[in-house]
Amino acid sequence: MSEHTDYYSHARTELVDQLPDDQNNIVLELGCGSGATSKLIKKQNKAMELWGVEKFPNAAARARNSGALDHLLEGDVESLLDELPAKHFTHIIAGDVLEHLVDPWDVCTRLIPSLKSGGVFICSIPNIRNLSFILELLFKKSFSYKESGVLDRTHLRFFARKDVHALFASTGYSDILIGPVRPKKKLSYRMGKILFGDLLTKGFLVTAIKK
Repeated sequence: MSEHTDYYSHARTELVDQLPDDQNNIVLELGCGSGATSKLIKKQNKAMELWGVEKFPNAAARARNSGALDHLLEGDVESLLDELPAKHFTHIIAGDVLEHLVDPWDVCTRLIPSLKSGGVFICSIPNIRNLSFILELLFKKSFSYKESGVLDRTHLRFFARKDVHALFASTGYSDILIGPVRPKKKLSYRMGKILFGDLLTKGFLVTAIKK
């Protein structure tokens, strides 16, 4: 998985919007990049303590220098889970991270002990069951990897809605809500969603609560 500067340097506002307006939140961001999302959380006064995990050294250095994070763990999240404190976080956020992991089921399970009772996992994850991918596969007869998007060449796992729900339901979470990452307000889009459902959704926004 190579480091893409632009990909890791913008704030994920849709994830931040899911955090309650509570300065007592304690938030862990998986794949925090350069710290832009955590910086936005801090700016909006939505956390008293911010942790980040970042794999890439250059992005981790920028995150460290951003001043947004109270604690930064540098390295692969799958090897750093044992360093997280128990029953500490009110929220864990992960913007397009789980699909890059070798075993996201194991990671979601092992994150449970780090969440406080009623803690919330907030994430975005690509939807493989989308019309653009299906049409390309149907007519071009090609499963072509790209530099970004649903078929990012660094993705190791692929999910449709039922797979996302099963991921969290099987790893210790309940009250699982799944919707589009960036729902559009245009009437044509809303009508299309009625007709085609998730086929028009390239990415899911997910919230799930620790059982």
